[in-house]
Amino acid sequence: MDQNKTAEFLIHEALWNKASLELHDVQPLFGGVTVLLPGWTSSEARVGRVAPGGSETKYRLPLKWTEKEKEQLIRLCVENDFLTIQPAQRPGIPDEARPMLTLRNSKHESHTVVKWAGVADARFDAIYQAMLALAERTAQLKPIPPRFNRWQKVGVIAALGVGVLLLPLPGYAAARAVVNLWWPDRVGLLLVLLLHLLVFLLAGVAGLSWWERRKPRWDHAWTHPWMLIGVNLCFFLAGIGAWGLAETAVATWRSDLLLTAGDARVWYVLLGYAGVFTAVLLLALAGPLLPRLLTLIDERF
Repeated sequence: MDQNKTAEFLIHEALWNKASLELHDVQPLFGGVTVLLPGWTSSEARVGRVAPGGSETKYRLPLKWTEKEKEQLIRLCVENDFLTIQPAQRPGIPDEARPMLTLRNSKHESHTVVKWAGVADARFDAIYQAMLALAERTAQLKPIPPRFNRWQKVGVIAALGVGVLLLPLPGYAAARAVVNLWWPDRVGLLLVLLLHLLVFLLAGVAGLSWWERRKPRWDHAWTHPWMLIGVNLCFFLAGIGAWGLAETAVATWRSDLLLTAGDARVWYVLLGYAGVFTAVLLLALAGPLLPRLLTLIDERF
């Protein structure tokens, strides 16, 4: 393809996936749509449907990344030499829409073209109609949950804080039951139990991920295995589990003798188990809470 101003603006074809293309087609009286092909991903677009009056419903639209759908749309801009599009200028008609297209390159430089809806421009319309076709695909999607307002954020954070502080109570209750029923004579028994808990946790993560991946792509919660394992591991390492395990390991390692029921070190073992169970409860709750927590902190769109 011969170099043109748009191709030069996008620098190199290898960087096209880092470019972004945005359509803003909203008339204050009648509403409209916004469509964003973001520069940070090739797998999804962001669509907003604006109702008359200004209320907006937002969607994450999966793109056909195996077919390089985003690259095809950027290529469409190059083929129509977007930077040279100059629609005819005239005074607007009352209540006439004025769609706007903005192309940004990998250096975050941008170029915008605006056209009155009643003005014909074949090159502009080719890109415009392609972006509108993306917006039409949101009819089958669930909208992004609305953001929390200030008081909802305060309430959620407070509830989570109180909940995390109260988790040691059921953890301690479970630990006491285990210690009374199945006394850990040596550190090896504790390690066997920990291996069982680890297998149970990994099996739970795998099952949850399999269940999520059966859903349509747009209905996925953020429960991919790498995210669950990574976030939960951070919770575990930073939480009471690490401290409890260390206390238990040190207490049992220092003596090769069997611990008796009256030994004062029973509290170390009990605290160790309480830490383990508390950490497991925290891990079990982290996965289901992640989608809403991401909505709470996600301010990018």
